[in-house]
Amino acid sequence: MTDGTTDYLQDLITRMGTVEQTADSRDSVSWKACREAETIDDPALLPLLEAIIATHPKPKERQIRCDAYFVYGKILKNHFTEEGCAYLIGRLTMEKNKYALYPLLDLLRDLPIPAEMGIAPILQCARHEQWTVRYSAIRALGACPAEESREALRWYLRQEDEKAYRQEIIYAQASLGRIGTPEDIPLIEPRLRSRSRDVKLSAEIAIERIRARAAGEPDPWEPSR
Repeated sequence: MTDGTTDYLQDLITRMGTVEQTADSRDSVSWKACREAETIDDPALLPLLEAIIATHPKPKERQIRCDAYFVYGKILKNHFTEEGCAYLIGRLTMEKNKYALYPLLDLLRDLPIPAEMGIAPILQCARHEQWTVRYSAIRALGACPAEESREALRWYLRQEDEKAYRQEIIYAQASLGRIGTPEDIPLIEPRLRSRSRDVKLSAEIAIERIRARAAGEPDPWEPSR
């Protein structure tokens, strides 16, 4: 890999972090750079991004790391590798600030995390004190069809205080819609009687997705790629 490639990645990350005033955000340097990052699919760039992340460990360099994570995650979305996925999960143990944690979790949500991969850092974030981190972790668990993911999601559905856990329940049901089994349906069904429209709707969708998957039918709610 040439120095020119590293220079390109550093330039891209700089452009992603550019702050400017524009009438339309789509005209901004940062917006265009992010869309450019979404098209990259070369896994050979991952070690270079890891090096950039490693050489910017300070709290004040958080944005550089976050932008590098973004590029890293988009490469994995376009060209998945288990090693790269494990790296991003591992970075959850290195970051402490919520503004670094929840974007990392949002990237993981879009990856096909293998059921056998260690996801302890995601599970820990699913109980995080910061709601932004907690919500993103619950959604990320829907990317990993492991029993420990499902059990972490079931914990929220077992909470009787729906008002206190409303958003967690909504996201947990959405994630079970992605990875749940027919055995999870009885735990979701009581939410069909919820007074909250969003809780009730997310329960309906989750059950529909689980039943379709169990029947070998196309997922009616699978987002288009």
